Amino acid sequence: MLKFYKYATRSSMTALWFYVCVFLPLVFEKCNTAERGSKCITPNQEVASCTPITTCHIIRDAITTRNQSAIEFAQKSQCGHDTEPLVCCGTSAYSAEPYYFSYFTKAPATPPPKKLIPGLSSVSTNTLPDRTICGIERESQRLIGATVAAIDEFPWMVLIRYNNDQGEDVGFKCGATLINNRYVLTAAHCILTSPEPISPVSVRLGEWKISTDTDCVYNIAISTCSDSVVDVKIDQQTPHPYFSSSNGNNDIGLLRLEKDVLYTDFIRPICLPAVDVPPPPIGTLMTVSGWGATEEGNQADIKSKIEIPLISNSDCEKTVSKYTRITPNQVCAGGVEGKDACKGDSGGPLMRTYVDDTSQWYQEGVVSRGRGCGKKGFPGVYTRVARYVNWILNVIAEG
Repeated sequence: MLKFYKYATRSSMTALWFYVCVFLPLVFEKCNTAERGSKCITPNQEVASCTPITTCHIIRDAITTRNQSAIEFAQKSQCGHDTEPLVCCGTSAYSAEPYYFSYFTKAPATPPPKKLIPGLSSVSTNTLPDRTICGIERESQRLIGATVAAIDEFPWMVLIRYNNDQGEDVGFKCGATLINNRYVLTAAHCILTSPEPISPVSVRLGEWKISTDTDCVYNIAISTCSDSVVDVKIDQQTPHPYFSSSNGNNDIGLLRLEKDVLYTDFIRPICLPAVDVPPPPIGTLMTVSGWGATEEGNQADIKSKIEIPLISNSDCEKTVSKYTRITPNQVCAGGVEGKDACKGDSGGPLMRTYVDDTSQWYQEGVVSRGRGCGKKGFPGVYTRVARYVNWILNVIAEG
């Protein structure tokens, strides 16, 4: 078996080409010419780059183990050859498998046919992405303590655009998160907007600075530019059927997009927690991100972020909700002066990474309600996502 090292010699690269094209004929059925560095789409629906297999460490290392799944994935990843095989090099060497199968009873021996959306591929439209795809950001430097998100930070963030009852655009009013390539998670009150005569019509993905189309960040060492934003019409709106506008219980909803979206460095889904997993310990620092109102009262132009501590529901009730209780379907966070979700952040995520895996983000809550913005001693209320994962999966499965 061939072994590969950080610095491959030309002979070892040639050996790998020979190994792939001759000894693994199932990997590449044919070697068409293709342009090195051109954009391509992986079998997991990621936008990636067509690169030599010797420089795509993920696929290269996987196929040298002779794992059949890796070989089949490499075959599907072929994008041609130059002086050696080229593959569409994404973030995984294996086909994405949904990570929530254990939440359900065993599937019948002969599953019913999938409901297909006319004219679109059925890939991943009725599942959640696995943990090789969700909750992962592009590796780049982050400023500790910064309140402005990096240009490629939190690529699952979504803006919801609204029209009034005359069909006129009234701008972005709520946030949301991408949870697979067809569905967006938000708050029910962002869908059921009565008595205000507005309704959600589309979503924007890949945004950082609202006032510009293609965003760029420049510094002395390097400049980073995002892809153009992606605006997609909303195909279906599903607020939770038992949403209560009086106490905010069940404040969660889903928006199905008119078409699938492709994953890039700037558009990627967030992970959802397991069903009914307990909330994090009180005091855990959580992250909120969005384009909500600033201290001056205007909508933020650039994606922002804050860290706020989780508060016990009993302490939260004493300040936020004197007449209605905080239910087990909700969590509270914040109460720190100047740090809070605010108008325009509704529907966005309360999220965190885990101690043993700081590179993967999970959505613990959905921004629901609060008293004012950033008032000391007044935490915000969030819908607990873990309590609704089965409902989310059922909505997606029904399509």
